[in-house]
Amino acid sequence: MTSNKNFEFDGHSPRVTSALYKRICKNMAQGLVCAMLGFCAIVLPAQASAEQVALRDFFERRQFINMKLSPDARHIAFSYEQGNEVRLAVMTAADRKVVNHFSFGDAMHVQEFIWATNQRLVMAVGKVTGYLDSDGRPTNLYASDINGDNRREIFEMASSRYALLHRLPKDPAHILIAKYHWADNGKGKVHRLNIENGRLDYTADEPSGDIRGLGADTEGRVRIAVETLEGKSEDDERTFLHVRGVGESKWTKLDLAAKRKRVAFQPVGFSADGQRAYFLSNFDQEKQDRLGLFEYDFQSKKVDLVHREADVDLAGPLLGANGEVLGVFHLGGRGEQLLMDDRVKHGQFINMLVQAFKGQHVSVTSYSDDGNQAIVRVRSDRNPGEFYLFDLDTRKATFLEASLPKIKAKQMLETEPVVIAANDGMRLHALLTRPASKAKQLPLIINVHGGPFGVTDFWGFHPESQFFASRGYAVLQVNYRGSGNRGSDFERAGYRQWGTRMQQDLVDATEWAIKEGIADPKRVCIYGGSYGGYAALWGVIKDPDLYRCAVGIVGVYDLVQFRKGDGSDFNRFGGDYFEKFMKARVGEDPEALRAVSPVHHVDKIKAELFIIHGEKDVRVPVEHAYRLRDALKKVNKNFEWMIKPEGHGFYDVNNRVDMYTQVLAFFEKHIGKAQ
Repeated sequence: MTSNKNFEFDGHSPRVTSALYKRICKNMAQGLVCAMLGFCAIVLPAQASAEQVALRDFFERRQFINMKLSPDARHIAFSYEQGNEVRLAVMTAADRKVVNHFSFGDAMHVQEFIWATNQRLVMAVGKVTGYLDSDGRPTNLYASDINGDNRREIFEMASSRYALLHRLPKDPAHILIAKYHWADNGKGKVHRLNIENGRLDYTADEPSGDIRGLGADTEGRVRIAVETLEGKSEDDERTFLHVRGVGESKWTKLDLAAKRKRVAFQPVGFSADGQRAYFLSNFDQEKQDRLGLFEYDFQSKKVDLVHREADVDLAGPLLGANGEVLGVFHLGGRGEQLLMDDRVKHGQFINMLVQAFKGQHVSVTSYSDDGNQAIVRVRSDRNPGEFYLFDLDTRKATFLEASLPKIKAKQMLETEPVVIAANDGMRLHALLTRPASKAKQLPLIINVHGGPFGVTDFWGFHPESQFFASRGYAVLQVNYRGSGNRGSDFERAGYRQWGTRMQQDLVDATEWAIKEGIADPKRVCIYGGSYGGYAALWGVIKDPDLYRCAVGIVGVYDLVQFRKGDGSDFNRFGGDYFEKFMKARVGEDPEALRAVSPVHHVDKIKAELFIIHGEKDVRVPVEHAYRLRDALKKVNKNFEWMIKPEGHGFYDVNNRVDMYTQVLAFFEKHIGKAQ
């Protein structure tokens, strides 16, 4: 698509014909879409062109990460990468002229931002020292006028964390936040935060108890809360939901007769009239749980299940211009958006978007206060991200910018969601990216995601997979047990399974690809970062004849060291939290951990190795790589080696290019130069 592309739509959408939902992403013929919308749906080409994309283009800085429209629709704020920073800039919506930008220094990232008023932005800023180290970092809040005046820090995440509850458009001097003070065991308390001077006013607007989650309705009234009672272990925790009606001061604890011990509650919003609250939960699932969408009716006092998918969690709500819940979406397979009612204005709008951009993810990043203009982000397996400005009154849409403008969808390759049966019957979701020819007996790369717990490789644009597939390799990304998006039971099935059941899932997926004729059994490598680096090394120890080579990037190689938190900021929360977290997920017996630590079993390795690490890594210290290097030298095992002055994953583009150039040469040397 070109940057000057405009198109129109006629505003009509098919009505929901089922009781609550219509699956608007499936089984819609393009001809029907054209007839309804007045223009043809934008469909990506079936196969990539033969032209080869330059390596650097896959791993360049994102020029646009996110975009949000000001309440009056006169300005657009956008985040972007510059060096090792993520900055924020503001441009005019009419002619897209940049009026100011905000930088916070070396390795500082603007991770989230909101328009508090038409002239003032609030930004969440934190330090990120590695490409894979972007989650869970402390973020402070800053506020500034769009011209740069009156810029100041308004919340420091030193003794407490926060969650934004509401923008409070009727109170332009404040936003509403929940403050979770660590000295008070993380209990949540509601505050108004002054965006001019950072003053906090405690509103005492939450129920008593160990409140760990809060939610406000579309008017900014706090009316739903999650209470968690801790136990000696995570299995002993108990969770409850509290609600209250409009104008009520008294909270009601809901008796939901939960069928499981550890219950998840995630408030997601309210109806436009405030008479229904929505939350995601698994309280009604005894086992093999999946997060479903529930509705609490304040008049009938009843809780009803609105929707649940059979094999994946629901991920979050679809919201209207005022924050009202219109539906829900999930990210299983290629993802799907589900509307409760597409007859309302913004339900029609979301319906139109899904049909217009068939086969892609669409999400509304922001609306103007009058609800007539919106910015939409469009992404897919072959599209890293494009932004459009929609005018719902004139029914026109204008292309704004692309995240990676050198990446063209027609040159990218399809990523297929597949389901693989593990040898114990567990269903594993995976992503398969192949060269355009989809030839058989290809060299295969098993690309293992990090985490490992709660992390998921979702369908979308994966630069590593696209790059390797463009060079002739099949790439398989496996969401082994322990991954997210499949319920807490699936995630917990990976607890204390380092080197055992989680690793066997990767073996089963590898053997599936061989059996299906996708992979040449003599040309398979295993590759990954962080936990994926651990799995790559343990893979060639556990099954020395299955993989010809392994690439470990910023990997964990000594679980005893990792369990202690030696040299890692992973133990920054310290005390009981760190101990409880690690005990549940990694284990506590040093001998058992030693038995599945690569550094102690290098004598079993037959495959070729490439070890890559950042010497400034604060999540998995470079000492892991050095200990592995020393162990390999003791048994005279050859290996390739790369250390860069980076953190947990390489941020510098030149370092990325160097790494992928050498990794590609490594694959070509050991599993053949693919055609």
